[in-house]
Amino acid sequence: MNEIENGTVVQTAESGRLYVEKLLTKYPSTTDDENLAILEFLGNGSALDAALLTCNETIAEKLKAFRHDNRKQLGFTSRNWVGLAIVLGLVALAVYLMWDLGL
Repeated sequence: MNEIENGTVVQTAESGRLYVEKLLTKYPSTTDDENLAILEFLGNGSALDAALLTCNETIAEKLKAFRHDNRKQLGFTSRNWVGLAIVLGLVALAVYLMWDLGL
């Protein structure tokens, strides 16, 4: 029996979200380890779980403050923007070359 059949994956995701909600209720009085747990969840969790966090009105302001305080860890860095620019440049070059060859 795999994890999806017995509901373990669903329970794990929900319990993770509930744990992060609990941590956010006491933000900014959270420890560094708790902040790392929140960052890990927001960075690697599903988009649905992150959306469910934003729907919780009791922690909405604290989540907003946490994201503001940790925007560097959660957002695009300069290195990410350079990588994106390189990829887009290569795609544009490939399209141009294919157009030039009549493909």
